[in-house]
Parts: sequence; C-alpha cells; structure tokens
Amino acid sequence: MLLPYGDEPNDPKRVPWMNYALIGANIAVFLLTYMRGPLYFRDVLDAWAFQPGEVTIPTIFSSMFLHVGWLHLAGNMLFLWIFGDNIEARLGSFGYLAAYLAVGAAATLIYGQFNEQPAVGASGAISGVQGLYFIACPKHRVKVFVWFYFFITVLHVKARWIMLFWFVMQDLIPTLISMNVHVGDGVAHLAHLGGFVAGLALMLVLKPMVKQIHIAAAAEFARTHRYTGGRAASRRYERTRRRDPYRPGAYKKPEDRSTETHSFVDRERREDDGRRIQ
Repeated sequence: MLLPYGDEPNDPKRVPWMNYALIGANIAVFLLTYMRGPLYFRDVLDAWAFQPGEVTIPTIFSSMFLHVGWLHLAGNMLFLWIFGDNIEARLGSFGYLAAYLAVGAAATLIYGQFNEQPAVGASGAISGVQGLYFIACPKHRVKVFVWFYFFITVLHVKARWIMLFWFVMQDLIPTLISMNVHVGDGVAHLAHLGGFVAGLALMLVLKPMVKQIHIAAAAEFARTHRYTGGRAASRRYERTRRRDPYRPGAYKKPEDRSTETHSFVDRERREDDGRRIQ
C-alpha cells in the first residue's frame, strides 16, 4: 500500500485558511446531504450534479462540492490537504480560491465534451491544484507511507514523480482503455486529466506574477535584514531558509542578492549617510 499523507517544505507560521475552508465546505455539504437519508441524497445529486446535456453555471460549480460516498470524499480531501496550502501560499487566499474554481470549471467542461453521464466530485478541481503545484513547486517532496506485508517505512519522493506516476496509472491508461473498449469504471478520468492540464496552463500564465511577488518579498526582507546585523542576521536567515528552501528568490543571504536588490540597499544606505552628515 502506498499512501501519500503530506509534503515538504511548508511554512509553519502561515495558516492556509482558504484551503481549510474548502475542505470544510466539502465535508459540510456531504454531511448535510448524505446524513439525511438515501432518498434525499439522491434528489440532491439529481438536482445539482453536472449534466453534460444540460450545462448550467450553477451545476458546474455545485458539482465540485458533491461526493457519492465516504471514500470518495476522504480521498479527495487528502490530496487537497497535501497540495492546496502551497498554492495558497503562492497565489494568496482569494487568488487560490479563484484558481481552484477556474480549474474545476475547466475540468468539468472538458469532461462534458466527451461524456454523457452526470458527474460529481472535487477531483477535477483538485487535479487542477496538482497541475498548479507541478509548476509552482518543482522541488517539493511528498511524504509517502509504504506498507508491504512486514515492510513499513516512509519515503520522501519528489512531488513531480508522484504526480506523473499517479496520472499515468490512475487516469491516462484507464482513459485510453475505456476509449478502446467503450466500457467505463464510473470514474471521471477525463475530468482529472482536463483539470491537471488546466492547472499546468494557468500556472504557466501566472508564474511571472508569482515570481514578481517573491522578488518583492526578497527586497523587503533585504531592506529589513541589514538593520539586524551580525549573529541576529544569520539566525534570521537560517530560520527563513528552513521554512521553504525551494521558494524561488524569496530568502537570500546579503552576498547572494541580485544586483537590483544591492542597488536598492546601497541607495538606502547612501541616503542614511547623507542625513547623518547634515
């Protein structure tokens, strides 16, 4: 058994409240519908599931928060828990929400182009989050619990390898098989693939913007970093480096800063020296 349960590195001081809110919303909708009995649950699915033959904007988004069982819900929320917080850290809480809904809608519409069966579940949106993660966090690692008879261990595997393996084995191959034999397994594999591709494309567009945010954070850190000095500066650098060592350009030692950051700091120093002389 292979079970991913977390990733690294993460910023321990940042609370991904939007990711928690999305997880809570999915769980709340499931409890409010599933616990009221099978007949009510079936009526909700019939009314709010995505119907490829009757596409409406409300059902495109409502279907993302409906699940058909506990395992369906648990699997989706686990992957959202693992990958969502890092995307929220890079896009901001409301930017993350917008991206989540956008890739989820894209996944649903792509599924509807090739299927006639109704669809529910957050897996298309979560696959989109994984596509965003694939571009934004290339050096992150996923913690995987391994249990094979008497062999039990935890592996730290590059996230990109995990994602590629998962989508090839769980989505791409089953999609190709179902297209050839015209027999499905009840899983919206095309929604997963569509969401993942949409996430890749969206993050490629957003990556320059995210990079500028990181450069601004680096400049602000450099500006305040020079006033601490000596051992305090070294300790502060080490703390920030340990939080997210792979975050591009966010935290750098003074001697490793870009020319742009150096010129900013030097200009500030010259202005300070001029004020002292006067």
